Amino acid sequence: MKKAFFLLGIVVVLLFGGVYGWYQWRQGRLHTRLAAAANPVVTVSATRAQNESMAGELTAVGEIVPQQGAVLSPQTGGVVQHIGFHSGATVQKGQLLLSLDPGALPGQLQAAKAEADLAQVDYQRAEKVFAIHGISTAALDKARYGASVAQARVTALQESLADTQIRAPFSGVLGLRTVNLGEYVHAGMPVVHIENLQTLYADFTVPQRDVQAVRAGGPIQLDVHDGIILRHYSAKVQAVSSHVDAQNRAVSVRALVDAPLGLKPGMFVRVVLQKEAPTARLMIPTVAVSFNTYGDFVYVLTPGPDRTLIAKEQPVTTGLQRGNQVVVRSGLKAGDLVVTAGQVKLHSGDHVRINNAVHL
Repeated sequence: MKKAFFLLGIVVVLLFGGVYGWYQWRQGRLHTRLAAAANPVVTVSATRAQNESMAGELTAVGEIVPQQGAVLSPQTGGVVQHIGFHSGATVQKGQLLLSLDPGALPGQLQAAKAEADLAQVDYQRAEKVFAIHGISTAALDKARYGASVAQARVTALQESLADTQIRAPFSGVLGLRTVNLGEYVHAGMPVVHIENLQTLYADFTVPQRDVQAVRAGGPIQLDVHDGIILRHYSAKVQAVSSHVDAQNRAVSVRALVDAPLGLKPGMFVRVVLQKEAPTARLMIPTVAVSFNTYGDFVYVLTPGPDRTLIAKEQPVTTGLQRGNQVVVRSGLKAGDLVVTAGQVKLHSGDHVRINNAVHL
């Protein structure tokens, strides 16, 4: 009887031991899942900070301007009688572009020429008569000045007639015309824009603290977007203003573009000027930097357990930018692994896994 109770006790102890062990195993699994849920592994992309050669650059925003450019307008009012150009056409210097109705000017000019011819004949006749002492010196002077006055009247009418025409002041490309045939235009009313696109300048300003880095003849680079393509143009500094603007303490600079094909006056360009020789600088992608009111920082990854990495906020001081890269002046060293995408879901201390093949 005692033996039976002893065996029963052993069975009960083993049963309770098994139940307790199963319960502890379940609790351990539950704690593990809860811990994993509290600190899930975050997938990010990352890259290493590395030293790259970079020159000290001065950048500015410039505007393309033509060597020759003008808005053509009539000097007198009238009705448009003839238009001798098309919008966007290439014209030569002196080419007739537009004529206004001259009104009575041609007839007045013809009469003035006849009067001038008669005055000239009278003067020549007066010279012959004066040679034989047939008239006085005063009469000769009157005839001479009469011929001069008549010729001056012809010249004035010719100028007035020329004012009814607009001719190209130089060879270039026309813009869009703003008048039509038969339309009345006023003096000074814009008709068309003409520009010489063979020689273009880039005008920009630099702060007075950087003016020593700009010298006449120095090379610069112009960057301009052509759709999704960034095009580069070479230029040389042609002139540096001798005056510092009192409002913004900047100095105006003009550069001559070497090959301006593809550029148009009025375009904005990014001007890049090298200030110093290239040196090694620690650089990371700009997207890795989180900009904050309290200071910029990046997430640096360090080895953690179970083949994961631990993210840690690291304050940094940034410097110049070149394309999609930025110089790190302090806070990192070469070889540090920094997060480049996925920072929005990160906190300092999170476990992360790198997958650079996935767009995050």
